[in-house]
Amino acid sequence: MVPPGGVLYGPFPRPPFLVRFWWVPAALFFVAAALIVANGIALLSPVFFAVWVGLFPWVAPISSFGVILGVVLGLVILGGLVMFFFGFRVLSAFMVFPTAILSLFIGGGFLAGLIIGVLAALLVIITPRPP
Repeated sequence: MVPPGGVLYGPFPRPPFLVRFWWVPAALFFVAAALIVANGIALLSPVFFAVWVGLFPWVAPISSFGVILGVVLGLVILGGLVMFFFGFRVLSAFMVFPTAILSLFIGGGFLAGLIIGVLAALLVIITPRPP
């Protein structure tokens, strides 16, 4: 709000919290991508695979593609991170959101990658663009 004289003397209003920390969704994108790739690579371990199939039975039929799927989904989220830095915030959010949900087919990056990816995409959509 600018006063009637047109000059704002102070104290100056602080920008909103998420505008000051614009890098938080980018860091969350990176963490989600790393967890999803790590989950895909961890499927190569027979012990981890046996435990993971006990938790998520749908991982067994796609076992041969689990590593490839994890790496590809992680790279797609990293592509969304690059788009975020180029200024295409909403497009990157709509790219990361379904990719994070699709990662549930391999276990969702130990489930943390799924949750962090979805929350980061929602955070990008609801926060205003930094000045």
